[in-house]
Amino acid sequence: MTPQALLDELQAAEEAGAEALGLWIATCEDRRLRGGLRVIRARDLAHARIARRRLAVLGAAGAHEAPRQVQSLRGLLGAADVSNRSKLAILLSRFPARADDALPESVASLDDDETRALLEAVHDDDRASLRWLREASDEPGGPTAAAPGPATPAVLRFLDALRAAEVASAEVFGAWRLACTLPGLRGGLDTITEREATHAALVAERFAELGGVARARVDDGVVARAHDRFGTSACSDEQKLAVVAARYPDDAAVTAPLLGVLDPLGDDGETREMLRLIAAGEAATFAWLRSYHRAIAARPREVSLRVLDGGR
Repeated sequence: MTPQALLDELQAAEEAGAEALGLWIATCEDRRLRGGLRVIRARDLAHARIARRRLAVLGAAGAHEAPRQVQSLRGLLGAADVSNRSKLAILLSRFPARADDALPESVASLDDDETRALLEAVHDDDRASLRWLREASDEPGGPTAAAPGPATPAVLRFLDALRAAEVASAEVFGAWRLACTLPGLRGGLDTITEREATHAALVAERFAELGGVARARVDDGVVARAHDRFGTSACSDEQKLAVVAARYPDDAAVTAPLLGVLDPLGDDGETREMLRLIAAGEAATFAWLRSYHRAIAARPREVSLRVLDGGR
């Protein structure tokens, strides 16, 4: 399958999936489940935007209709008389492969480095979403419809700081993407930038719902230094990757701050599950960058030759 065909199919499927999840969220009384679904829906919308942009770069326009099985989910997921557990079971039956399955061959075999890397990072999102949905389907208990108590000042401060950090992160990754000379890395950075912006929007939305007023911002000097380092071609992509790998050597270094606030959330299952899925997305970002860094270190000549011939 060509890159254009894969992107066209992705755009149509993700837009339809986001619409179906929106209908489910509107009728879902389980706050814990709703929190996760909000993140997954936002990811689907982000994937559709990424696919549209890449199609435009390749000189193509989306024309594919969503698969019939995805279209049929709209009515099912929006039905108030179908239980959440039944919806989970039916949705997961459409994706029988395990969440840790390898990248689809149709993506792995692409000879377009940038599109392949973009879709690899999208696949990381999908794996995290499916993993969360499977865990939700395995959990006992009924819906948590009762409204949680007021968010504590400490929780609100954390969410405000996280919102500001995600905004700054999206800006820096976007600057890196513009300066990037490696097609494969550039494709991954495209998805990562959109992921960070999506996280920022999700946290900002939930923060406002909890009564927060945005005040936090990352120090201008810190952001400027990050732009100077990652948004310039004076520093090579290999050097930038080495900095990231050293700063975030494993998943725990990325997720610990996010997961550490889950217990203080108490009965606010909606915020807790949103943060749990956002943490998984952050882990995926830096795991992908570490993996790319290792690949460059192992095959410097091959990567160099790909850069010289335009990534073909």
